[in-house]
Amino acid sequence: MGELQFDKNLLAEVSHRLDLRDPNRQAIRSVALFTSQHYDVEGKPGPYECIVDSATGVGKTYVMAGLMEYFAGTETPARNFLLLAPGRTIRNKSIQNFTRGHRKSLTEGLRSRPVVITADNFSTDTSYEAMMNPAITKLFVFTVHALTSATGEGRATHDFDENLGMSFYEHLARLDDLVVLADEHHCYRGPGFSRTIERLNPELVVGMTATPPASDEGLIAYRYPLAAAIADRLVKTPLLVARRD
Repeated sequence: MGELQFDKNLLAEVSHRLDLRDPNRQAIRSVALFTSQHYDVEGKPGPYECIVDSATGVGKTYVMAGLMEYFAGTETPARNFLLLAPGRTIRNKSIQNFTRGHRKSLTEGLRSRPVVITADNFSTDTSYEAMMNPAITKLFVFTVHALTSATGEGRATHDFDENLGMSFYEHLARLDDLVVLADEHHCYRGPGFSRTIERLNPELVVGMTATPPASDEGLIAYRYPLAAAIADRLVKTPLLVARRD
């Protein structure tokens, strides 16, 4: 039986560079420890899937950024990260968050300097060069619909690509270090999502949500409920407004 592999100095460095709130730092720590428990201690096959159940407004984007920085900074770094969004609005926001120079960008503290690859640019020569370079960290940002089906929105990712010599989806499936960050994880727990994850065979799947279904209780690696966020003054106390009629 192996031993837990956890780099506390790396986590401290990432936390400092991203100015992480304590619950976000604890979320990254928990995911790293549970992932090591799965692979290094228990010797189980991939993928390892877990959930970060954190109250809305605490900063899940920073958790995803921190997870990318941590796993890209380990002794055997991951270089391929797939951020799945339930729809185009969240997808576009995520692209802005990780695009250098954008006013909403949080990339200033990212040492991994990820190249953002999206549905709009994955077939370009620039993206191809990044995907073929094992030293470059890639962040693929797609809606879940763009990968779960070979028709409609997902047609382009499943069609043969001349640069890759295969479909983009098949390229992702052949990566041996793919980390999936599933934003609003509760939105897509159906069979389509499960099939997609199974076929992609990622190393790690981390679901981000504030409302995990009861059926996913066993997957929760870290929980920071709304009551705790209110008590710690990280979010405002919600107000209920009602009408007598």
